Amino acid sequence: MAPGYVTGHEALGVVHEVGSQVKKFKQGDRVIAPFLTSCDVCFHCQRGVHGRCKLGRNFGNPTLDGSQAQYFKCPLADTSLYHIPAEGSLGELAIMMTDIFPTGYNAAKRAFIDTPSDQWQDMTIAVIGCGPVALCSIIAAREYKPARIFAIDSLPNRLQTAKNLGCIPLNFKELDVAAEIMKATDNNGVHAVVEGVGLSPALKTAYDIICPGGKISSFGVHNGEIPFSAGDCYNKNINIQFGRCPIRAVWDEALASLVRNKATIEDMNFVDLVLPALDESYADALARFERGELNKVVFKPNGPDA
Repeated sequence: MAPGYVTGHEALGVVHEVGSQVKKFKQGDRVIAPFLTSCDVCFHCQRGVHGRCKLGRNFGNPTLDGSQAQYFKCPLADTSLYHIPAEGSLGELAIMMTDIFPTGYNAAKRAFIDTPSDQWQDMTIAVIGCGPVALCSIIAAREYKPARIFAIDSLPNRLQTAKNLGCIPLNFKELDVAAEIMKATDNNGVHAVVEGVGLSPALKTAYDIICPGGKISSFGVHNGEIPFSAGDCYNKNINIQFGRCPIRAVWDEALASLVRNKATIEDMNFVDLVLPALDESYADALARFERGELNKVVFKPNGPDA
């Protein structure tokens, strides 16, 4: 990726102009623009795999300029944008519906969905990585009322946030987390792992702590090798699911969960920095986010009242 395009793939906005084929939106509508456009009619979309729409594109890459600008273009608007909902009075929390909350919600749902609901309360799960999306997974997972949630990270502030949400925090730089979890589960392992780091060592930890027949739900964006073999998978009967969130398929469920958990998210101060413009503070905010000091930064490129 070389310089020359506009970044940003999560946006709230006001419709300035519509094309001739747009039927569901009009000038002045306040909308949510998630990270991905999708057609809702291709082979993949019809199966609920909107994350791999044949016509879809991610905002903020060389094929489609992103939203960190005063104006941006949204192809396939009727099946890619959403009206900002009236229910829940979400305010700036609506920005979480552009990616992180649906992605976190979907990862948590995959961890539970194939287990009979009367067994959820007996499940022990682990979340590897406690960044913003993983914290959303924890919030969503709590609604299934599992017996325990282990939270694995190395940043004390993130582990404390996870602990505040009722998790058992484990610092992988201070503990052998696999040994700790196996000890705590009578050497059985956890029923499900939500992996949100996107690195091979995190995926190896997920394999090490999963119980036979368990599920690894990975939303991490991986670019390395899978650190275990097909034989390893066979020997544990594990189920693994990777990939980009099919945001349109889970939208209604994720929005309802966000509304139900609004008070919890507000108490967390999840949106912890709002910048009134894309000015010199932009680079500092990116650096702080990279260091794990911030959960969610909101930029207002059209000024503080936009």
